[in-house]
Amino acid sequence: MKKNRNMVRGIILVATFLALLMCTCVGVIGYNHIKKAYFTSFSEGLQAAAILLEDEFSNEIQGDWSLSENGELMKGETAIHDLYQSQLDTIHNKTKMHFTVFYGDTRYITSLTDADTGMRMEGTKASDVVVNEVLRNGNSYLAQNFELAGQNWYAYYLPLKNSDGTVVGMIFAGRDTSVVESNMKAAALAIIGTFIGFFFFNWGVARFLISTTSRSIRDIVKGLKNLEDGELSFYIDDRTFNRKDELGVIAESSAQVRDKLQDVISVTKKLSDDVTQSGVNLANSAATASRVAEQVTNAVEDISRGAMSQAESVENSVNNTNEMGNSIDDITDSVEALSAAANEMMSGANRTVDTLNDLMDKNQNVMTSMKSIDNQIRTTNDSVTSIAEASSIITSIAEQTHLLSLNATIEAARAGEYGKGFSVVAGEIGVLAKQSKDAAVSINKIVETLVKESTKSVETIELLSSSMQEQNNQLTNTKEDMDSVVENVNNVDSSTKMISEKIHMLNELKNSFSDIISELSAISQQNAASTQETNASMEELNATFSLISNAASDLRSMAETLNDKMAYFTIENMSA
Repeated sequence: MKKNRNMVRGIILVATFLALLMCTCVGVIGYNHIKKAYFTSFSEGLQAAAILLEDEFSNEIQGDWSLSENGELMKGETAIHDLYQSQLDTIHNKTKMHFTVFYGDTRYITSLTDADTGMRMEGTKASDVVVNEVLRNGNSYLAQNFELAGQNWYAYYLPLKNSDGTVVGMIFAGRDTSVVESNMKAAALAIIGTFIGFFFFNWGVARFLISTTSRSIRDIVKGLKNLEDGELSFYIDDRTFNRKDELGVIAESSAQVRDKLQDVISVTKKLSDDVTQSGVNLANSAATASRVAEQVTNAVEDISRGAMSQAESVENSVNNTNEMGNSIDDITDSVEALSAAANEMMSGANRTVDTLNDLMDKNQNVMTSMKSIDNQIRTTNDSVTSIAEASSIITSIAEQTHLLSLNATIEAARAGEYGKGFSVVAGEIGVLAKQSKDAAVSINKIVETLVKESTKSVETIELLSSSMQEQNNQLTNTKEDMDSVVENVNNVDSSTKMISEKIHMLNELKNSFSDIISELSAISQQNAASTQETNASMEELNATFSLISNAASDLRSMAETLNDKMAYFTIENMSA
């Protein structure tokens, strides 16, 4: 969902509204307090003027207040109207306040004039409230906003007392409120003018802040939008980047995130390419090892066939040995049959020599095959070592990829809402890294098993080679013995005296030959068992290579998937 509201403009407008509201409240409250303070000061001034006037009039002339028979106001024995009237007018001209001397509730001396007639308001009466409060109760009284002579007044009434303490009149000090109202109106206009000036100043500053801040935010949002689209070559304008406030920090952080993401994506792409190449190399190595295993299997089959042939030869040797034993028994029983027995023994000996020659040739072939098997197994061990090294490299790459995924997740978390898209990619990278590491661990286990089995095969081949060498030596000795037998048989006719000795020798040779035949039989059985074990090991080896090939294929598929994910990001042609 697209959101086009201008956050900065909204914040500044709200702040401006609140500031204006605050100024309005401050202006109203300030105006009321100024008005209250002004009227308080005004009232206190009236009170002070009334007190001073009362003190001056009471002490200027000695005596009590009274009225003469003709109605003239007296102070003691002195008529005071003209004297006090002159003083009141003088004070009025200086202070702009009006003063009145009441005797009873009637004005006798006053600076007040009627607005319509222009005559002094002597002889007029005070209001009932004033009379009751001042004359009857003897209290001072402040009258506020009352109408007098067609105007609003503030006035202060002070009781006028004789020496015996009786209240005989009042002192009035008052002033119309027109001056106060004009002054308060001027104050209100000043406050309103200040308010309007502040409003336009605030409006201008707000527009400036909105313009500069919105421009910077647009630069940052545009860069983050490019980051969301996988474009890592975006550029934030210098005016935004060089700001000293939070927007400058955000711009700098965005640039740092961009640079770190470029580094992470570049390294990840390179690592994914390396993983792909490693998968191809691993698959090729597995294919080579599989071919070598097939060659080893064929060699083992050849050894198996040779062992079977050897067993048949040993069986023939056993038969010949039995015949030779019968011949020796016949020689022992009858010297007369010596010649016939010698001829038969010659024939058996010749067959035995031929058999031994054949057995020696086959034994030599077996030894050659065993050497070939040994070489093939050692080649397999070398390939397994290469696979182990490649697996270690894969493990290291997986760990590095996992670390890069963790760093990308952290940076995405710092980016906040804008980093969620990349956080998902970083999570998938972490999963791929874990799968790669698990595959490498599985390969290591398979390689370890393969090394153990190969080591067993090497030991078995070495033991079999030693046995075959010993067998070959024994066959050589047997052949030499059989050559002696043939030579002795040839000499039977010429040396009958040696018959007993020869018979004894033949008995010994027969026993020795029987032992040799027994050993040959045991070796043949051992060869057969070893070939069966080797066949089983080679089958397990082939299965292992199949697992390695599958793992290599999975590794290459994961690397291709990682490449597809990384292709979302574009890092070329980045501006400084």
